[in-house]
Amino acid sequence: MSDSYFIAKAVSLAKKGKYFSKPGVNVGAIIVKDNKVIGEGFYERFGGSHAEINAIDDVKRKHKNNYLSLLSDSEIFITLEPCSKIGKTGACVDTLKKYDFKRIIVGSLDPTQNGLESLSKHGFKVTSLEDKNCLSLNKEFFHKNKFNKPFIRAKIAMSADHKSVFKNQKRKWITGIPARNDVQKIRAESDVILTGAGTLNIDKPSLNVRLKKIISNQSFCQPERFVFSSSLNLDWEAPFFTLPGKKVVVTSKKNFPTVPKKIKELTFMSCDKKGKNIDPKKFIKKIAKLNIKNILLESGPKLLGTFSDESLIDEYIFYVSKEKLKEKALHFYEGKKNLNFFGSKQFVIVEESNVGKDKKIILRKK
Repeated sequence: MSDSYFIAKAVSLAKKGKYFSKPGVNVGAIIVKDNKVIGEGFYERFGGSHAEINAIDDVKRKHKNNYLSLLSDSEIFITLEPCSKIGKTGACVDTLKKYDFKRIIVGSLDPTQNGLESLSKHGFKVTSLEDKNCLSLNKEFFHKNKFNKPFIRAKIAMSADHKSVFKNQKRKWITGIPARNDVQKIRAESDVILTGAGTLNIDKPSLNVRLKKIISNQSFCQPERFVFSSSLNLDWEAPFFTLPGKKVVVTSKKNFPTVPKKIKELTFMSCDKKGKNIDPKKFIKKIAKLNIKNILLESGPKLLGTFSDESLIDEYIFYVSKEKLKEKALHFYEGKKNLNFFGSKQFVIVEESNVGKDKKIILRKK
């Protein structure tokens, strides 16, 4: 079997942790002896043992009496370079050095670590593949490290004629249940979900993850909920505030209001304005200092417009209904720039698929 074959198996393992490892990274590890897998592991939850440690422990559990001889002269395939610094756990390179691996193969390098250098100096034969699937596993992590800003997605549910907000509040949904369930998965991968005061007050979104197969896992942590509000004229009875979980009100006000005692885990973040709106660039500068890799923007046309005008959005996820709403609804984008989303040279379509009766289109910044 080739290196790419075993790295692909490690990638599949890593994906099992994508809802539960945040704000950490997604990592899988496979241990191979004589072309057979003898141990496997992945990063199961933030703060828990890393993938390569779980793979070693897997060998120990299966082969209590002879695990040392099995690990000797074996190969370990890891999707991300092992950590060399002590964080929530010990440095993984220190554990790897205890065993006589014939070769250590990593799918992608970690710019924050020097694990391969450390292992190489210790006498191990190391190989770096820079596999595209391994890089894709943690694109938000690499993005933040490179640009010093979170990876920002914008989710838009719209009609075939690009309308997204009903003028009449009697109707709420544009897309079907399969598309809305798909959004739940994107939320589950997000560190933060951001909306605007208008959306919060009018639509009363919960902005949490409700898929049972995800939230039933004790390692799952709901994304933090953020709302932009210059005026602080907010419906404090809305689900955004009353549901459990961390929530943050971002405002240009310097004095914060007293909120109902029943609202828990609420903080305020002060941010300067640009014109009449909160300055999205200054917000991102503030948020970049926190342990946040990605943000999902679920908002109305105005907030989407302010972020789009500043070229802050790295990926647009469109769910498009076949229905045309014509004058029943407003266009999904209300910015100052005349942006051509689907004909832009700045973005490329990375996915186009059907979700139920709706179409899903993902545009990603080049």
